[in-house]
Amino acid sequence: MPGGMQLKAEVLSTSACALCGACLDWCPYLKNIEDHLVLRFDCPVEHGRCYSVCPRTLTDWQAINERYLADVPYDSDIGAYQTVFRVRRLQPIQDQQDGGTVSTLLQTALDNNMVEGVLITGSGDPLTPQPYLADQEEDIRKAAGSRFLASPSLRKIMEAREKGMEKLAVVGRPCQVQALRKMDYNKPADSPPLDVLSIGLFCMWSLSWSFKDYLASTYPDLTFLRMAIPQHAVELYTNEGIKQIPVETVQSYIRPGCRYCLDMTSELADISVGAFEPEAGWNTVIVRTERGRELLDKAREANLLQIEEYPSEELERLRGASHNKKVRGLRNIKQAVDEQKLTPFVDLSSSPYREIIAESSAKEGF
Repeated sequence: MPGGMQLKAEVLSTSACALCGACLDWCPYLKNIEDHLVLRFDCPVEHGRCYSVCPRTLTDWQAINERYLADVPYDSDIGAYQTVFRVRRLQPIQDQQDGGTVSTLLQTALDNNMVEGVLITGSGDPLTPQPYLADQEEDIRKAAGSRFLASPSLRKIMEAREKGMEKLAVVGRPCQVQALRKMDYNKPADSPPLDVLSIGLFCMWSLSWSFKDYLASTYPDLTFLRMAIPQHAVELYTNEGIKQIPVETVQSYIRPGCRYCLDMTSELADISVGAFEPEAGWNTVIVRTERGRELLDKAREANLLQIEEYPSEELERLRGASHNKKVRGLRNIKQAVDEQKLTPFVDLSSSPYREIIAESSAKEGF
């Protein structure tokens, strides 16, 4: 079966798509409208790039982990890592999310010529994600803050290649970091060079764009400025103050493909960044590769970041949250596979998935 048709059968038609964007803009057959991705015409290409880079097609993730994090101790809950820190920017910037660490790392990468440009997600409005390439600090500042609606930002990899970029920093969700690694792992021998420094985000789920329609109908007279998700509720900052929405309401807008995700902390990234839950204004930072460590060290040496030891009890909480996401994702994958609604993109019999399934089955009848 041609690659595009196989992608349609296994991913697009099963709602497993993560909307990472890795397949877009390289192929004339694939298009997206908002967060809907479709194959417009039957694709005749036998070995399509779209299938080889998709994070939702069957992948030997252990082989990829061994390629890019071979010398790093592996943790079955949060992936291979060297060190975990709590981090915050010393001089806050406007609209930064949590500790402002991601913006600072991007600025550091540019200032030290580690990359020629950065692929980030800004907004056409405070809620709608819009991917773009940047090479100026001011552009990075404009993109500060998190976007919780899914964005196919990896489509911009094509633009980076067309501009002749050979070194690029990419900020992405776990599924997008997986796609980046597959792009490199499966790249053709004659592919132009592109050295990617990956900054992975913690992610429980992304929202469909229909969430905007819900807000417009529920709060027709409000202007939304930004969104945050603390532990107790979803907070929307508006021109009339903060509005809280129950997490249960927001969860009904989670993209279906997110329910199959097994990665909370972007385990294949060079460096991963998320919120530090016990205290506002800080980030959790997981250093995974030597490139990630180099980037963080340069930001520290420039007196841009405050970096502190990570509390051991918080690390256990983080590992527990990540483990629980794996359990939920594996349960959903297994059920969908058993019902013949999904083609598995992981080998459920391989380690560590086999161990997680066995442990969960013993505890709660997986």
